[in-house]
Amino acid sequence: MMILPSYDPPSDRRASVAVSLAPVFVLVVFSLIVSGLIAFDTGVAIFLACTAWVIYEMHDYQRALDDYNQQYVQSHLTWRSSEALEAMALAQEVEPETGDFVRRFIGADRVLLPDQSRL
Repeated sequence: MMILPSYDPPSDRRASVAVSLAPVFVLVVFSLIVSGLIAFDTGVAIFLACTAWVIYEMHDYQRALDDYNQQYVQSHLTWRSSEALEAMALAQEVEPETGDFVRRFIGADRVLLPDQSRL
């Protein structure tokens, strides 16, 4: 029996850094505004920059993940029958992440849905 290739989506490291550091920056800026060390307008500009940074990184990660999923489905799943995919997904040699992805694909009537489980 042919084993499915490993499901190894792109890293979410950059998005995670943005999501974890942006609130820290905003808190520091808020403290500097309250203490009078920076102007309110400057603080708002930094807040908006942090917001744009987080949105950009999350959008970039989601786009990369969707592109990877589309490529994985086109290369490894679309030409096989649902029964063959189910049998391969249940094989012991298949990694759990790969099996979960394939079962979600089959459960969605073989339509690739956006992956919202990673964010």
